[in-house]
Amino acid sequence: MKPCVPSVLLRSALYVPGSNTKTLAKAPTLNADCLILDLEDSVAPEAKIQARFNVLETLQATGSNLHPLRVVRINAIHTDLWTDDLNTILPGRPDAVALSKVESPADLEGPARLLQQHPPPHGSPCGLWAMIESPLGVLNALAIARHPLVTCLVMGTSDLTRALGIPGDPQRIGLRHALQHTLLAARAARVPILDGVFVNIRDAEGFTAECREGAMLGFDGKTVIHPSQIEPANHTFLPSEAAAHSARQILDAWNAARARGEEICVVEGRLVERLHADQAARCLALRELAQNKH
Repeated sequence: MKPCVPSVLLRSALYVPGSNTKTLAKAPTLNADCLILDLEDSVAPEAKIQARFNVLETLQATGSNLHPLRVVRINAIHTDLWTDDLNTILPGRPDAVALSKVESPADLEGPARLLQQHPPPHGSPCGLWAMIESPLGVLNALAIARHPLVTCLVMGTSDLTRALGIPGDPQRIGLRHALQHTLLAARAARVPILDGVFVNIRDAEGFTAECREGAMLGFDGKTVIHPSQIEPANHTFLPSEAAAHSARQILDAWNAARARGEEICVVEGRLVERLHADQAARCLALRELAQNKH
């Protein structure tokens, strides 16, 4: 099975408060791969209604060209807000809808039905991004990721840390099993997955270190809360030019071997099989997506 290659870049996904019109106007000009236009945690209760219309206006003003991807995070289904959230913002044709605090596939059914009642005039239905923020969500991550409308998993590490009752830790030791378990579920279901936020916007070194850890674990990108975090995430979650050079060598050698009817070859003393060629192709595909973005 080939590695999952996202059809769009997801290195950085910037949360944008739906109640802040100034930030909503500026966000599309930034270099984030994705904007998560937020109607949930960053919006005060008394601002929820106006935030919906602010987000709708932003969607209508930007249009969908996948640069950046436009995702709307609606309120959780245990509230009485999510239905009005969806009914208000769907005419703006978001690229996806993020649903917070998903704990089982059943949590997705209400939003999924409403999405299917509002199909876009062209193309695929709006996808669902399921946020994994609780122990039960982690344990049910595979079933959640296999829902037919789920197109991405998002770690909600702040809520998960609180639910697990563990202290904040730069090494995220207490979160490590949950992160890896959810990532395994995403890979098994063939959907991308984003790492959670880093809340100290003044700690650039700590943020970069956590990005590196997330990339080493296998995440496709990171959710971010401040423009200063965009470029470090974009850099960390993109294969380097050196990695791309090595990938080209591997693919060239592999293609030459296949032309000879062989399944293996040697590149700089290392055995190369089909799985290495697939990994090299993924590396180059991500670099190409980044080049096409600019």
